[in-house]
Amino acid sequence: MNLKKPLLGKSIVITRSVEQSEPLLSDLVGMGAKVISIPLIVIADPIDGGKGLEEKVKNFDEYKWVIATSPNGAMRLLETVRASKKKNLPRVAVIGGSTAKVFKQSGIAVDLVPEKTFSEGFLEVFPAPEEEDDKVLLVQAEKARSLLFEGLINAGWRVDKTVAYRNINVDVKTEVLDEAKNADAIIFTASSAVNRYHDLVGSSQPPNALCIGPITGESARNLGWTVFEAREQSVKDLLEAVKQWAGS
Repeated sequence: MNLKKPLLGKSIVITRSVEQSEPLLSDLVGMGAKVISIPLIVIADPIDGGKGLEEKVKNFDEYKWVIATSPNGAMRLLETVRASKKKNLPRVAVIGGSTAKVFKQSGIAVDLVPEKTFSEGFLEVFPAPEEEDDKVLLVQAEKARSLLFEGLINAGWRVDKTVAYRNINVDVKTEVLDEAKNADAIIFTASSAVNRYHDLVGSSQPPNALCIGPITGESARNLGWTVFEAREQSVKDLLEAVKQWAGS
């Protein structure tokens, strides 16, 4: 392996938009990889145009915690907070270091970032309510898994959930998919992207999937991919998974 260019001669598919893939895309190119960008999903406003989120932010004082499960949700939440001119947030809990970074870059402290970057791990460490009427606000994508919502309710919390954004499928040209199938590996950052790509291609090609998080990894594994999994939801850890794959 070329230590300075460990991905020289390798081709890797990225399934997010170029804008969302930075700085990962630049790092992969710097390591010598040929990158094939196939945006499968774009981020769009919720069907209500964000009205539901606006109403919840207006009533921030009702909540003990606000929980953001992704960077996209965190960004939409903070945009709404700025527009409302709210100065005080409830305590903030997030899933993943990338989500925490969105708050920190806006000067907002994050009170809870579980080490395990998925819903099950979050529920393991999230505190129980102190009083019967304690409420949390859960900020998610439109088609988020119900596990976190149900788990919080089972733990005794009153839970308001709000849709911050939607994932919308993008049409992909056949010739681009053909190029992707012949690549050496593909990067997935969400189970929705795994399923969407498999529906389009009809197979687990290329054979190696580089995944963020155990849920995405499990989705890819179940559809036949050989999975190399990032320990954390971060570019740094995903690059470590890429290096592990390249050296295997």
